[in-house]
Amino acid sequence: MCRILWLSLVLAMAGFAVAAGSYEMNSLLAIKSGVEDPEGRLRGWSSANSTVCSWAGVLCNASGAVTGLDLSGFHLGGTIAPEIQQLSASLLSLNVSNNNFSGPLPSAFTNLTRLRFLDISHNAFEGSLPAGFFRLKSLLNFTAYSNSFTGSLPLEFLHLSSLQHFDLSGSYFSGPIPAEYGGLSSVEYLDLSGNLLNGSIPPQLGSLRAARFIKIGWNHIMGSIPPELGNLSATLESLDLAGARLTGAIPAELGRLSILSTLFLYKNNLSGAIPFELGNLSSLVFLDLSQNMLTGEIPSSLGNLRELSLLSLMYNNLGGVIPLAIADLPNLSTLLIWNNSFSGHLPQHLGRMSPLVWFDASANQLSGPIPPALCAAGKLFKLMLFSNRLTGSIPIGLADCASLWRLRLEDNQLNGTIPHGFGALNNLTYLDVSHNKLSGPLPGDLLHAPMLQNLDVSFNPLHCRFPNSIWKMKSLQKLNASFCNITGGFWHVEQCPPLLTLDLSGNLLTGNLSSGLARCQRLTLLNLRFNKLSGQIPVELAGLPVLSTLELSYNKLNGSIPVEFGNSTALEVFDVSYNDLSGTVPSKGLFKVINPDMLAGNDGLCGGILGTCNTLQNELLSPNNGSRKRSLGLMAWVVAGIFAMTLLILMAGFRCFYKQYKWYICSKLRQDRDQDGWKLTAFQRLSFTVEDIVRCLTTNNIIGMGAAGTVYRADMPGGEVIAVKKLWRSQKEVDVKDQHILGEVDVLGSVRHRNIVRLLGCCSSSDTTLLLYEYMPNGSLGDLLHGNKEANLLADWMTRYKIAMGVAQGLCYLHHDCFPVVVHRDVKSNNILLDSNMEARVADFGVAKLIEETESMSVIAGSYGYIAPEYAYTMQVDEKSDIYSFGVVLLELLTGKRPVEAEYGDAVSIAEWVREKVEGGEEAVAEVLGGEAAAPSWVREEMALVLRVALLCTSKAPIDRPSMRDVVSMLSEAKPRRKQPHGCPSTTAAAAATTRIL
Repeated sequence: MCRILWLSLVLAMAGFAVAAGSYEMNSLLAIKSGVEDPEGRLRGWSSANSTVCSWAGVLCNASGAVTGLDLSGFHLGGTIAPEIQQLSASLLSLNVSNNNFSGPLPSAFTNLTRLRFLDISHNAFEGSLPAGFFRLKSLLNFTAYSNSFTGSLPLEFLHLSSLQHFDLSGSYFSGPIPAEYGGLSSVEYLDLSGNLLNGSIPPQLGSLRAARFIKIGWNHIMGSIPPELGNLSATLESLDLAGARLTGAIPAELGRLSILSTLFLYKNNLSGAIPFELGNLSSLVFLDLSQNMLTGEIPSSLGNLRELSLLSLMYNNLGGVIPLAIADLPNLSTLLIWNNSFSGHLPQHLGRMSPLVWFDASANQLSGPIPPALCAAGKLFKLMLFSNRLTGSIPIGLADCASLWRLRLEDNQLNGTIPHGFGALNNLTYLDVSHNKLSGPLPGDLLHAPMLQNLDVSFNPLHCRFPNSIWKMKSLQKLNASFCNITGGFWHVEQCPPLLTLDLSGNLLTGNLSSGLARCQRLTLLNLRFNKLSGQIPVELAGLPVLSTLELSYNKLNGSIPVEFGNSTALEVFDVSYNDLSGTVPSKGLFKVINPDMLAGNDGLCGGILGTCNTLQNELLSPNNGSRKRSLGLMAWVVAGIFAMTLLILMAGFRCFYKQYKWYICSKLRQDRDQDGWKLTAFQRLSFTVEDIVRCLTTNNIIGMGAAGTVYRADMPGGEVIAVKKLWRSQKEVDVKDQHILGEVDVLGSVRHRNIVRLLGCCSSSDTTLLLYEYMPNGSLGDLLHGNKEANLLADWMTRYKIAMGVAQGLCYLHHDCFPVVVHRDVKSNNILLDSNMEARVADFGVAKLIEETESMSVIAGSYGYIAPEYAYTMQVDEKSDIYSFGVVLLELLTGKRPVEAEYGDAVSIAEWVREKVEGGEEAVAEVLGGEAAAPSWVREEMALVLRVALLCTSKAPIDRPSMRDVVSMLSEAKPRRKQPHGCPSTTAAAAATTRIL
């Protein structure tokens, strides 16, 4: 009888399992039908395979019931079907992070009553969390990191009496933190960081008796730190309130947190002194109080923190001397105190007791010698002491520090010689000792350093001969030895390191300029100005493929300018002013738009952009007697007068004739043009014909269309791909205007810069004008920001920075290095194209001016949203107008928003909207850029600096806007803080968060 009952029970359970498996399969298939799966990650979810436990992302227990779904990183989209609630009987974990799900959280989630783990991070969910969702009494781990949730934090979380891990970071929650959150008695991990929370931190959070980790940083709180947090002394291990705009003093009560290991209060507006009581935090490992407004001295009690590994006090208003006890900390590896007002001597035993890895005390008022034992533990990786008043010599111990990677001692008063030993350091890549009082030759071993890439010894009275062995260095990329009183020369350059920049300006170099420099194929900058070099400019230098800047001014060079420099496709600056050059200036390539100041001081130069060479003028300038000069001068005036009168008579006669027979002339010109067909003007050697181009002007090849015309992709027979812009033109246009257009296009074709789209040529017929450009495979910045690829670009700040810098450099070239100056007139994201390496190229510069006079061109110069405010009353566009438009492009890059959107309300444009948000220019990246709320601190800091530049560029008054040269300089100061290379010693995650511009 028992056997029969047992068998019946087994059969019933089997039947139940089959039935359960059936509805689980149906639920999963319903979920699959509601999602977008572009990569086919769920293709194995099929009724043909009844074993659901083998499906991708499905987790089961020993009985075969579905207990978990892990769909993280599947790149799914759409929504989650309500059938997921049918899994509530067994589902314990659900992970849909790193996908593209959108819309509000599905209401079906409220029925997943057994759920213990829920991760919906990195999606596009929006709206408020539904109240019913908080019936999940057994929820142990809830994360909603980096989504698009909006609304206030729900009080319903208080229903989760068993909640232990509470993470709502990186979303868009707004409003104050509810004081009732202090009643979450079981929560151990509380993370509300990276939202839009405001108000103040409620003191009730001091009642979270079980809390071990609290993170509320990167919000808009702007209140003070509640001293009640000091009540969490029994449990709290980490307190992170960084980037929350907190004000007031640091509460002394925090000194009661006896087991606290991490205290992050950086990037706030905290003031007052560092509490002496912080010295009681005996378990503290990481202390970061940087980027505040703290005053006073470093309390000596911090010398009691025997476990301290990171101490960051940079960017404050601290002063006084550095306590000797700091040097006795046995575990201190990172000490960052730069940009304060510390004075006195550095503790001379610093590094003897501490395993220093990174020490930065730059930009203070420190004096005295450099501590000799900074690398006593053999771990020193970066040493930054620049911009102080340090004296004495460079310690020999630094030259024996095998771990040293970066050493910056510039802008001090160091003397003596550079010690031997640096050349044997296998990790040393950066050495800057410029702007000191160092003397003597460069040590011979330094010129054999295996990994040294950047060497700067400029502005030191070295008084030595140029070391020709420098050409044998294996890794050197940048060498600056300017203004060092270096003598001799370099006549035989038989090999060259991978140099990118070489600056030997302001020395006493003599002799000829070696043609062997042409072996430096990676050279982008060569600066030899203010020397005593003689001889001719080697024609071989024109063959350097990436040389963009050549500075040879203030030397004794003679001969002519080699015409081959006009063929260079990379050269942007060619300064040979104040030499003894003679002959004709080339008239092609760079020399069509070169600034005449770069040719000044060479009395023998003429032609090209300097004007026609005149024999009579040369005679007048020769040292002959005065009577001959006067007679020749009188003769010149007579000839000029006769010529002017003749020209005036001819012009008047032609005008009368033209008015009388205008219709005949125009028709005749049109007939001649029609007979000739297409006219091709090429600005470089082309391997295709007009017929090849016209054949590609089909509807299928259209890749863009705008106010200027239609853009086609053209695949040439030889495999080359170009872009062809067909300008809109009216049949009523007179052909006489074509000569003006082609003349302007010829100027544009000579503009050459790495950040400007190359104009390859121009084709014209009786009714059509085609502009031929190099093809940009990644399209326009506008499409990437506001089109289907938006997420790819917005997720990569370093690429966005590179694009911003590239556009700035291109506009700077147009404004400052072209002659005459080229004003773009229509700077916008759609006119910024990106090559295969995401390098920015400015397009359509000057084209607006070319087509402005045609009937299809609007009288408005520029595009709506980018137009400078003064245009409304001046109707003039100049360089300042371009700078305003560039500022709008920066704001697009920073926010991902369009220049004009309905959400701006009365602000109308993005510039006014951002200005209102940041309240008169204060940096507020988190407020403007919700999508970057959870970004690393170094990204947020750089974005804040770029935001400042954008606000300056979009100033209402043109006079308040910087020049493009200043813009490039400011953007360089905001250069991204690159993380340390792989294989290099790392300090801590906290130290990485405070990485500075190096």
